[in-house]
Amino acid sequence: MMRVFLCFFLCFFASIATNDATRQGDALNKLYFDVFKLKRPAPASADTYATTVFSDLSSKVYPQKGLKESDKIGKLPGQPEGIDFDQYGGYVTVDAEAGRALFYYFAEAVSADPSSKPLVLWLNGGPGCSSLGYGAMEELGPFRVMSDGKTLFRNPYAWNRVANVLFLESPAGVGFSYSNTTSDYDKSGDSRTAEDAYVFLVNWMERFPEYKGRDFFIAGESYAGHYVPQLAHTILQHNNTNINLKGITIGNGVINDETDSKGMYDYFWTHALISDETIDVIHKYCNFSPNASNQTKQCDQALDVADQVFETLDIYNIYAPLCFSSGVTPSPKRYSVRRLFLSLFAAALIEHQLF
Repeated sequence: MMRVFLCFFLCFFASIATNDATRQGDALNKLYFDVFKLKRPAPASADTYATTVFSDLSSKVYPQKGLKESDKIGKLPGQPEGIDFDQYGGYVTVDAEAGRALFYYFAEAVSADPSSKPLVLWLNGGPGCSSLGYGAMEELGPFRVMSDGKTLFRNPYAWNRVANVLFLESPAGVGFSYSNTTSDYDKSGDSRTAEDAYVFLVNWMERFPEYKGRDFFIAGESYAGHYVPQLAHTILQHNNTNINLKGITIGNGVINDETDSKGMYDYFWTHALISDETIDVIHKYCNFSPNASNQTKQCDQALDVADQVFETLDIYNIYAPLCFSSGVTPSPKRYSVRRLFLSLFAAALIEHQLF
């Protein structure tokens, strides 16, 4: 029986039980310190762990009265009529002294009662990719941009059909997020990114108090393979009861260069994009360890052959046409679910014939 898996990225889902803080912390500590190779702190008791590892952020909770109302979006440019959900956008200050603020776009759930739906935070990776430009407008947001670049249409796969979705531009310097202290951009890193995102959430929930204690999930892709678990780790260590973290989801995550690189070439091979001979040489001669010296001549030659895939395909959607393909026209077009299904079905048949 032919089994067809129509999936564009692999998701890792970690469910977190809210009544077992010790197990939560242990699982994320292992990822945080072992996988990301971060320096472990000196041993500390469970009661003092958060205060010894993380700085006190209580001074970064700022007044939010009236800001929710001013953030409400009446209508986006080119937005279609008949929208049945509320949307908001604006800035949340995460460091008043430095003048650092993060921009968000929030689409409430399509529902007569959004309070019955969970809250999901979406983070694009990069590092440096805009969660508004990519996540909201090209992937899982409520709208997609027509090919005229001026008008929007409803995304039939929008996540706000089942959840309240919060898109965050992070860290400062990405998208519309900024800092008035220029040196902040040079000092930005994963630890500060997680801390700023945590401060953002604390302040955002003061601005939107109805989401305090709501089932909360963090999701992201690519370099969010670092952002997502490190933010989850920060939330758990601060033990903020307003943030009811239930789980994390990572799609196509960047977590470890060594395994990520090897996995990419294995993916090329299992999808008939490179030959058996090429993958055999890569497996035999290539060392993707960060401690490895220069690659062998055999490895370099094999990678040169394999990397030709980048010149002819979008590796994130190998069955999709490229933007300069002859079938792509400048006139406005909506996505066709029927066309997408037929193209995927045809690709599945071809793959079945090949294997």
